[in-house]
Amino acid sequence: MESFKPIVDEYYPIFYKIARSFTKKPADFEDLYQEMLIQVYQSLKNFRAQSKISTWIYKVALNTAMTYSRSSKKRKQEVETGDMGGLDRAEETDGAARKEEKEREIEILYEGINELKKDDRAMILLHLEGKQYDEIAEIMGISKSNTGVKLMRIKKRLQSILITKGYEQN
Repeated sequence: MESFKPIVDEYYPIFYKIARSFTKKPADFEDLYQEMLIQVYQSLKNFRAQSKISTWIYKVALNTAMTYSRSSKKRKQEVETGDMGGLDRAEETDGAARKEEKEREIEILYEGINELKKDDRAMILLHLEGKQYDEIAEIMGISKSNTGVKLMRIKKRLQSILITKGYEQN
């Protein structure tokens, strides 16, 4: 389908965040990412435009991830570091240290998210993506008021998990 590539390109961040939050090993990430693409592609013909396409894609991708994680056991995610480009040695060392620290914080965040229940993972990802409560409610199939209450509880649980993992708030 010619029109599928723009969808993959535009919504890659959605697929990435969901796959990263539901897997730990790079191979599992790739498997889940591919499975989400397959499910979205196969379901595209059923999209009725009753909601935004991003909402629908979230729904399909999250359902795929939750199904995938039911059949999977503990996994480990590796963080890759990229090339710093043409910086001089002092800037490169300082920049690399900052980048490494930032990547470690991101890794801790994803590890913490991965310890949440599947539905809670889905909700916090939607929240971190900047989705409004009404859209989160639609995707998750709950009321808008329940969304606020659940998110508050999830944030507290996630904060507690992050503290035990050594994340220090500055």
